[in-house]
Amino acid sequence: MRVAVIVCGANAERAMIMERAVELYSKKYFDRIIQFSACTVAPSPLILEMSGVDAKHTVSVNACRNRCADLILKRVGVEPRVSVIMDDVIDRPLGKCESCTAFSFPDVTEEEAKKMAEAMGQAVEEASKD
Repeated sequence: MRVAVIVCGANAERAMIMERAVELYSKKYFDRIIQFSACTVAPSPLILEMSGVDAKHTVSVNACRNRCADLILKRVGVEPRVSVIMDDVIDRPLGKCESCTAFSFPDVTEEEAKKMAEAMGQAVEEASKD
């Protein structure tokens, strides 16, 4: 059984951390997951059903405490088994999601991406259990 990982559409420095975290964790988990953007699932929840993944094997990944991925899944009747929230993983205050006006975020570190990747991997492990 694959785990569905639903990632929110973060932007700005949160997107930089999320992108790198996905690169890092997918090396180990790529063969066990099917990953979608929450923005894709919102207009077409059938995509989850077609993937053959049920709620007990679903992970939501949220870039902030607004928990957009969780909200989108709940609207289509899916309660994720595990929810990862970047603000709970990264040890410093991050800027809000907003339109990118600059593409330079010097405060983003590789260590932050590794922490997020580890949290995402742990969530996949938890969602893999029956």
